[in-house]
Amino acid sequence: MKKRPGVTLLEVAIAGLITAMTTAAVFSVVLSSFVSHERADKRELAGLMIKRAKQTLMSYVSAVPGEAEYVPGSPAGHWPASSTPGWSLRGSGGAGVRHDISSLMNGTDLQEPGVSCAWGRACYFVYYVVNYECGMGTGDTAACKMINFEMRYAN
Repeated sequence: MKKRPGVTLLEVAIAGLITAMTTAAVFSVVLSSFVSHERADKRELAGLMIKRAKQTLMSYVSAVPGEAEYVPGSPAGHWPASSTPGWSLRGSGGAGVRHDISSLMNGTDLQEPGVSCAWGRACYFVYYVVNYECGMGTGDTAACKMINFEMRYAN
């Protein structure tokens, strides 16, 4: 039998296998980077929403319910984004008062597709106002406030 130039079927099969494995690895890395980038974008958006909420709540610090000259929302001292009635910094001791501002998430990438964001659903954005004694009194308008944010969003 004469030797002819060329490649055997086994060599072709091994070369095809190596090419397929390399291609799969490259696509896996590319796909992972897209997923990581999307998650990072959502994390950044969530951070910006919390920062915006903090800035908005800071405007209510001097709002005392009943002061007619300070009306940031309607009614006085109420953040329109909040579904919780009353003053936006109304708090209590212990776990505090939950204020639901999930409506800010609707229409963003953080919203679960087809689901309106609200407390107890797949996506929500709430903050808790906890009153504590800091030497200025214990009443709701005199006590110092601690704000804790809680957010859940679609991955």
